Amino acid sequence: MMHLSQYMDLKGLKDQDVANGIGRSRVTVSRIRRRKVRPDWETIEEIKKFTKGAVVADDFQIVERGEKKVPVNELEPSQ
Repeated sequence: MMHLSQYMDLKGLKDQDVANGIGRSRVTVSRIRRRKVRPDWETIEEIKKFTKGAVVADDFQIVERGEKKVPVNELEPSQ
């Protein structure tokens, strides 16, 4: 699992590249990439298609650990 920001770094993609690929604005992609917002289900599906399954819905889930919010894909396996 990887977050959209990780995928974009790995592939050398800019916000506009992803925006064009998923049919959303550059600003929307920027907010998703910076974890300012979580995408809706339709956008998640478009991201999944665009990334050929490398980024999926679970990659946008947040788990609260005390006062800290942790992305699911950054949890230790035993948690």
